[in-house]
Amino acid sequence: MSILDIRGLTVDIGRPLVKGLSLQLEAGRIHGLAGESGSGKTLTAMSVLGLLPRHARTGGSIRLGETELLGLRRRALNRIRGRRIAMVFQDPSSSLHPQIPVGRQLTDHMRVHLGLRGAAARQRAVELLERVQVPNPDEALKRYPHQFSGGQRQRIAIACALACDPEVLLADEP
Repeated sequence: MSILDIRGLTVDIGRPLVKGLSLQLEAGRIHGLAGESGSGKTLTAMSVLGLLPRHARTGGSIRLGETELLGLRRRALNRIRGRRIAMVFQDPSSSLHPQIPVGRQLTDHMRVHLGLRGAAARQRAVELLERVQVPNPDEALKRYPHQFSGGQRQRIAIACALACDPEVLLADEP
């Protein structure tokens, strides 16, 4: 059974960039979407998350389980993003807030989606940083993104995406 079902997806941002894409992702499986630069891979992922620019026009269907994502209101999408579906963006510098410590960025997701607070959220954040092999995770929680190397920032972005154990994890340039 597919967890994510995309049927006839079209994305137009002044010109058609994704035309009639269909694919199904099965739970527990790893899938890859390959194509040359500019072929619409990132736009497809952004469509799934409802993160396209306002002037973008979309068509087709994107279903996460029984939920149709295309046309879903922002508030409903916010309940899904991070909890049921998450994304690791290509550039961790643009997905991590430079003025917020890493620990807060990790625990905010857990507070909003899982109701975890205090010591429980902190412990989960440490476990996530250990899982992605960020050195000294207790200390890392207190640091800011600019205090890490590019590779470490990417690992932190992965930890953020995994924080709420989403059903679907999208990786742009894995």
